[in-house]
Amino acid sequence: MPRRGWPTANKPNRRRRRLLSTAPKNVTTFAAASVKMALRAALRNKCGFSGLLTQLSSSGHHGRVSSVFVSQMRNNTTSSKINVDFNKSTGVAVLSMQSPPVNSLSLDFLTELCINLEKLDMDKACRGLIITSSLPKVFSAGLDILEMYGKSPERCGEFWRAVQEMWLKMYNSNMVTIAAINGSSPAGGCLLSLTCDYRIMVDNPRYTIGLNETLLGIVAPFWFKDTMLNTVGHRHTEMALELGLLYNPAEALKIGLVDQLVPQDQLLTTATETMTKWLAIPDHARQITKSMMRKPTVDKLTSNREADIQNFVNFITKDSIQKSLHMYLEMLKKRKA
Repeated sequence: MPRRGWPTANKPNRRRRRLLSTAPKNVTTFAAASVKMALRAALRNKCGFSGLLTQLSSSGHHGRVSSVFVSQMRNNTTSSKINVDFNKSTGVAVLSMQSPPVNSLSLDFLTELCINLEKLDMDKACRGLIITSSLPKVFSAGLDILEMYGKSPERCGEFWRAVQEMWLKMYNSNMVTIAAINGSSPAGGCLLSLTCDYRIMVDNPRYTIGLNETLLGIVAPFWFKDTMLNTVGHRHTEMALELGLLYNPAEALKIGLVDQLVPQDQLLTTATETMTKWLAIPDHARQITKSMMRKPTVDKLTSNREADIQNFVNFITKDSIQKSLHMYLEMLKKRKA
């Protein structure tokens, strides 16, 4: 007997008939949803993303649909929240975040981001990644507050595992990674840029960047702290995290939070030129050196992932923290009004 809700071999249900009659658009959409569900299941089951696309391709009924999606991803890496333009002749991909209004790092966004990072890392032809935003005035506003407010402990844990996975994929990537920061980048947006090998920011005093979690009553976890510490040193990190400082581009350049400032219209050109210099270094030498520098920080998280998740869940579900998040959300509503 087939399980309830699943089509039989000889009599497809209505949903399956609709999918087949409108292929390929609905097939790839359904496949994308299937992969997202599988990735989120991997997070819940404490699995990484490595090899997941291969597993999906050989998993029976879903495998047939997923193989369409895998093929589609090889040729068209556009999705609802992430767009990837991979130039095979240069070996460089440009990943643009496109989740209005501010590229908040929700669970769905992080899952989609990790799908694309996994694909690029598995492609030996891809040597470099430029990450930027297609939205004006904002790189990423950071972690989605709604993922942390009013959610069950299980959901909070799933979300935090996805944040960890994003950081591990970016910070530990074999690719040369350059952040082309075209707008403000607070909190988790700053963390995302800090995972990159090099950061170029638009020189506009209205834009800010920094780990400002304490302003919301949230404590940045040890791996946020370590990432910033490895970039700007102990004293700047201590001041920044305790006071929740946000730096304008000139200030960020001065302390080493970003490496270069450019006018808006020169951002991607400069990132591409900079990438050429990095790719002139033999891959094996650069990758080994990068691993040597970053491995202790990566190992510290990988050996403490479950404890870190539990600490986050225990902290974020406290009544006092939920109250602070509620007040912040109410403040945002008033600003919009």
